[in-house]
Parts: sequence; structure tokens; C-alpha cells
Amino acid sequence: MSKNKKPKILYFSRGRGFCHAMRDMLIIEEFTKLNENLNIQVASYAEGYTCFTQNGFEVFDLGLKLNEEIGYNAVNRIESLIKRFKPALIVTDEGFVVLSLAKKFGIPSLLITNWFFESIDKRHPLIPVVRDANHIIFADRKEFHKVPSNFDVPVSFVGPIIRQFEYTHKDKGKARSELGLEDDEIVILVTPAGRHKHRNKLLDLTPSIIERVKKLELRLILLTGPLFEEYSKKIEKNDRVIVKSYDWKIDRLMAASDLVINKGTFTTTWELVFLGVPSISIPDGDNPVDLIHVKKLEKLNATVAINPYDFYTSILLEKIERLLDSEEKRKEMSRSCLNLVVERGQKKAAKIINEYVSNL
Repeated sequence: MSKNKKPKILYFSRGRGFCHAMRDMLIIEEFTKLNENLNIQVASYAEGYTCFTQNGFEVFDLGLKLNEEIGYNAVNRIESLIKRFKPALIVTDEGFVVLSLAKKFGIPSLLITNWFFESIDKRHPLIPVVRDANHIIFADRKEFHKVPSNFDVPVSFVGPIIRQFEYTHKDKGKARSELGLEDDEIVILVTPAGRHKHRNKLLDLTPSIIERVKKLELRLILLTGPLFEEYSKKIEKNDRVIVKSYDWKIDRLMAASDLVINKGTFTTTWELVFLGVPSISIPDGDNPVDLIHVKKLEKLNATVAINPYDFYTSILLEKIERLLDSEEKRKEMSRSCLNLVVERGQKKAAKIINEYVSNL
């Protein structure tokens, strides 16, 4: 390739939720610092596309619905974009369809992921697809995973990809002051927002948490996401409870809290670890990968995991009270979290991508 010609990079970001788009934006930002002489085309769909546009990124909308991301429409639209853009390298964040198409066109491809070894058996159809990648950038800690001995694709563990926070555990007083919270009150943040509306037991059990908050005179902050209207009607007016739909300064809410009850998603759990905030993680039953992950963090005293299949009001309230009863337990968990904090993975991920670009 001529040195005067900018290498074309096609970057596919999975559209399922905002977390994929967020980590891809962080990688792209680091990548462009290393190599400005690039022509990058980002492609996504659904919530991912929305997240990119809201953050000022130019992105191609594949126009896919979530249930189409591995189907006929996805293959057609991605193949059409590859033919039109003619990239020299393809990077994909868990867009497994993309890997096969890259191989078909003889284009090197890099896969970004934080799962599959523990949750996919040897006969699963994704295994041969994953092997189509030239390199796997694994966005987690190496000691959390065991790569099969016969796996023949290079795997680089870069660590969790986490954004730089405006607020940290040291800014608790500042965060509370801005949110109108008192320094001496116990604050619980509940972040149950998610796409599985009809299976969201955490949100359904929130009234029970509120009842306990009233009795113990705690302060509760509830983030409902798209279910704000529904739950605003369900929850009686109470000066101990703050109900919000979204808050883009989620790090401020986390830093202000003594305890965060969350859905155990990969990014949220790691963000809480980086902030040193004690947490109770209850993954969605439809995503066994998250359950595997929070159980690994629980063994390191970085969260308390609740299996979604054994999730009852009594269990949740017992674990809440156990943490709230002991300030020392919360401090111990906070120390355990901060001991796990290393350099954010986006820099290492960007360097790997840049190495491939250098060899084009």
C-alpha cells in the first residue's frame, strides 16, 4: 500500500446496549492518538448507533434491529458495506457475522470481546466463527479466563476497558454536595435499567427495598431507564427516595453511594470496582456470561453476587443489611476493589490494532 494513501479501517460496533459503543469509542480515541493517518468508518445499529451519534462520532447506520444482528439482513448489509468501503482491516466488537465475511474477502480481522471461553462448548457454532479472526483482543483480566489449549488464534488480554471518571472514590463529599445528599446518611443506588423489561426482577423488587429504606431511614436513588413513567406511578412520593430515568454523570451517583445494587453487567460491575464502591450484582438470567464474571469478582471480595435463578426479596434484603450493618465490611470491599485496579484496557487494545495497521 502506498505510504501516501490512508489505510481504510472498518470498525463494527455491536448495537446491543450502550456498553459496546462506549468501549469502542474509548478504543478509537486511543487508536487515533497513535495514528492520525487513517480513514476509519464506524458502523453500528440500534442503541449502539444512538450512542455514537450522541457523542459526536460519525457512524454508518446498518439499520438492523436487535433480533436481526446475526441473520440474513445483517449479512447482506455488512457485506454491502465491505464491498463499498473496501477496507484494509476490519475490527469488530462481538460482531461475529463480520468475521466470516472478512475471511471471505481476504481481509484481516480483529475481534474485541470479553466472553466466550467459559460459556461456549466445543461444539457451539460460534467456535469456528471466532477462529476466523486474525487476533482476539480480550477486554478482561487474564487470570479470570482459561484459553483452551487447542485454541489457535492469538489472544491478548488487555484488561477491562473503562472510561476516565470525573468523580472517584475520593470525591464522595463533592458528589454528595452536588446531589443534595448529607455526608452522614447511608445512600443506596439501584441501577436496574435494562432491555429485559418483562424479566427485570430487580426493578420489580424495588418497592420492597424502599419499604426497608423507610424503616432504616436510608436514602435510595433509583435509576429506571425507559421504565421511568411506569415506576414513578408505582412508587409513592417519599423524600427518602430519588427516582431518575438516566443520569449521564453515573460516576457521580456511584461515588456518592455507600452501596450500589446493579444488574451485574460487565461494564457496570467493572466501573464500580474502579471506583471502589461496594456492590450487590444480580445479572439477568438471559446472560450467563455476566453471572460467571460477577462470581469471579465475588471470590475476590469485589462484589456480592446473587444468582438470578435464586433471587428472592428475602435474599436481597439480607445481603443489603449485612453490608449496611458493617462499615468495616464496606471498607474492606472497597479496598479489595481498588487492589484490582490496573491501567485501562483501551490503550493496550489501541496498540494491538495499530500494530496491524503498521503491517498493512
